[in-house]
Amino acid sequence: MELSWFREKLIQAHENQRKHLHYVLTDLSNDELTKIVTNEEYSKSIAGLVMHIGTAETYWFHKANNSIGLPVIADSFEEVMTRIKENTEKINKIVKECPEEQLHIIPPREGGPSIAWAVLRTSQHGIYHAGQIAKIRRMIGASDLLPDSEDLWGKAIDSTLEIIRALFDER
Repeated sequence: MELSWFREKLIQAHENQRKHLHYVLTDLSNDELTKIVTNEEYSKSIAGLVMHIGTAETYWFHKANNSIGLPVIADSFEEVMTRIKENTEKINKIVKECPEEQLHIIPPREGGPSIAWAVLRTSQHGIYHAGQIAKIRRMIGASDLLPDSEDLWGKAIDSTLEIIRALFDER
């Protein structure tokens, strides 16, 4: 069975998560990005959460034997976003070129992680933290986000649900 449709769905899930992340970061000042909001060691600020998202991606793709680079640790938020963009490019390339057996969803406890599992895991992880960022924006008094006319959150969530539905329908 040719799984090109699945490759495209995985890429779309990652891309939709990224678009939503960029949306919740819209118009934040450097002070807002770096404002300490918790005493957690690695995610004290919005910028720290974004570094955490990128670092989780590097961790899981390394575990899937497809390194996308070093952990996302940077001195400036611009550098963080450059690394996030590089992660996206590398993840998309890996998904396009990986062998079909890597498109099976295999979690670590079952001998993985497979590439498909890593994409789905990190996409859901990114959506989760983007929701936290949206809430933190309100808590620190950042400007309200403009209405999301494209429903980027919905598209990010639905991308994963579409994969589940397609796999279920295939059974």
